[in-house]
Amino acid sequence: MKQDTEADVRTDTAIKIGALFFIALIVLAFTTDPIATGTREGDRAPPLEGMMYNGSGWSAFDLNDYLTPSWVDNDSSAPWVVVEFMDTDCPYCVRAAEEMGQFSNYFMKYQGEDGTPPSSTNPPAWRGPLVNFIASATQLDIKGHDTSRDEIEGFRDKTGGESCASTSCSERPGTIHQFPYIDDIDQENMDAWRVGGTPEYFILQPDGIVAWVASQHDETLSDALFRLTEELVE
Repeated sequence: MKQDTEADVRTDTAIKIGALFFIALIVLAFTTDPIATGTREGDRAPPLEGMMYNGSGWSAFDLNDYLTPSWVDNDSSAPWVVVEFMDTDCPYCVRAAEEMGQFSNYFMKYQGEDGTPPSSTNPPAWRGPLVNFIASATQLDIKGHDTSRDEIEGFRDKTGGESCASTSCSERPGTIHQFPYIDDIDQENMDAWRVGGTPEYFILQPDGIVAWVASQHDETLSDALFRLTEELVE
């Protein structure tokens, strides 16, 4: 009986190629992150990088350093993250500064039960997971919104010499902020996060998933944090 050897070879080759393609699909399915990167709730937050000012000087910032990729829902030890997009010449941001200082001191556990800094006899007032606050300071394309690193420092630290929204930065409402400010004067972070105006706020789970976007809700930042972490409060 004659046998078409060439046809057999072609068939074997096709089977092998098909098998390799199937294996590749399986590998891709198990190694590809199924969560989209974006700024909608449920998305994985985009990168957030730049030079940050923390009160003593400027240094490199990377959001990944604040995240816990292996976080699971019932883990109260991993910190959450609040990201604020702001402009030092934005009147709304200036007015919100007092509230941001209060929220950050409370959720970052800089405030004890009696209102003073925590100590061995004065535990933090907030018994939930630590929440790190981060501000990304941009310069909106609006006349009079000309910022600088000196102005960012003045806004954060409430120091004179710079003007924030037509008044001295030292006169903005609230206290000195304890959280870092990122230089986003070139709007690189703002563009990556698709922020259309300031202020805008995001709450990130410890694993970097966007849990809340202020512009999509009619609730305060603090109420959102209480709601999202209520099962993690000791």
